[in-house]
Amino acid sequence: MAASAIHATTPPESSQEHRWLITIAFMLAMVMVLLDMTVVSVALPYMMGALAATPNRITWVLTAYLAANAVTIPLTSHLAALFGRRRLFLISVSGFVIASGLCGASQTLAEIVFLRTLQGGFGALMVVLAQSTMVDLFPGKERGRAMAIWGMVLMVAPAMGPVLGGYITQHMGWRWLFYINLPVGIFSLLLGAATMRESERKNLSTDWPGLLLMAIGIGCLQIVLSRGNEDYWFDSRLIVALSILAVFGILTFLLRGWMIADNIINLHLFRDRSFATATLITGVFGLGLFGTTAMQPLMLEGLLNYMPETIGWVMFPRGIASAVTMMIAGRFINRYQPRLFIVAGVLLTGISTWIMTSYSLYISPVWVIYPGIIRGIGMGMIFVPLTVIAFDTLPLAVSAEASGIFNLARTLGNSIGIAIDGTVLTNETQINWNQLGGHINTFSATLPNWLQASGLAPQDPRVWALLGQTLYSQAEMIGFLDVFQWITIIFFCLLPLILLIPRRILPTG
Repeated sequence: MAASAIHATTPPESSQEHRWLITIAFMLAMVMVLLDMTVVSVALPYMMGALAATPNRITWVLTAYLAANAVTIPLTSHLAALFGRRRLFLISVSGFVIASGLCGASQTLAEIVFLRTLQGGFGALMVVLAQSTMVDLFPGKERGRAMAIWGMVLMVAPAMGPVLGGYITQHMGWRWLFYINLPVGIFSLLLGAATMRESERKNLSTDWPGLLLMAIGIGCLQIVLSRGNEDYWFDSRLIVALSILAVFGILTFLLRGWMIADNIINLHLFRDRSFATATLITGVFGLGLFGTTAMQPLMLEGLLNYMPETIGWVMFPRGIASAVTMMIAGRFINRYQPRLFIVAGVLLTGISTWIMTSYSLYISPVWVIYPGIIRGIGMGMIFVPLTVIAFDTLPLAVSAEASGIFNLARTLGNSIGIAIDGTVLTNETQINWNQLGGHINTFSATLPNWLQASGLAPQDPRVWALLGQTLYSQAEMIGFLDVFQWITIIFFCLLPLILLIPRRILPTG
């Protein structure tokens, strides 16, 4: 059978009876995977010493996970058809748990990078399987509620990663970031094995040329996005070479895949207007969404000196607001036009980020909490209807394929957004450092006032060190404000795209 004809069948009735237990099994698996995307970031300085790694090389612990995740996501449908959903879920959870345990016991950088690659590959399967399985288990009006649960985990887990990672690293050690996955993963594995029933397996032929082109294109692109800012982008020969391979692989894959019938991914799904529009919007939305989630903890910890636990508390209301709004949206999604939810959500999300462009080094926690609540409400109003729209006019037989493409767009959008955010922050910090520092010298009229306020004498040897630190903090804060400004623009640019969504696409039954 051709790969373009991959069809994941509707789960048997026995699975329908246990759909809430199956949902719990998948959600626990998703929490592990999504937390591991960000939870390790705060532990990198501690891992450097234990693994004898340099600052430049230790970041491959993050890059390997993201690259494997991006490559594996679109393959989930093909693998589910070959092995069956239940078997693939059990394989993916088992592989992720084993790789997690070995990551915690790693003694060298090479070991942990290899194991993180396995983690990313197995983890990507679970996220896509969760969405496609819930699409099948909750048809019609119930689908909105199911997608609300899936979206809630998808939004909240990565946001809590740095906070949870900081707490575990501080009190238990970085190796427990991986060991903590073992009990969660084993419980998810046992629950899934007891409640899921196998879907129909297909005897498929594999499009090896398409698979190779996709792996080269997406894998190289993910590495470029993850490493580009640290390696000064196209000043690095590695980044240039990987960029050429990424462009070649992706363009050749798309052109070839559109012309042949048995491509590894069914690109003709984009002929469905609802799916194509929702996928485009989720990719663009990802440009700003995950960047905000990643940048805010860096600002709070690096500039405002918040402890990890404090960061968790000030960001927690956003997660609650998002979760509550998603559940409300899932309940009422069939009563109103989904475009109304998305427009309101985009406006709220844009407004919340616009408020953040007024931050300073002296803001109170209230200024972090209330824009976060607004953003959480906006996220909840966007994600549920957008996910329902993507699958509403597609047959259930292609839900696994569609889920892979939809999640790939989100993943690449997140990666591109973080790469741009990091570059803007680095460049604008340096520019503002030079501009602010250019006005400071021994003859500056304001220097005596600053010295007096700081309780320092002009001849004090600490003056220039403290002054340099103050200038850098101010320059970096301006850099963060520039990041929030461009993210605000991205959110408001989504409004014209919403007009492409068909006016009425949801079922009434």
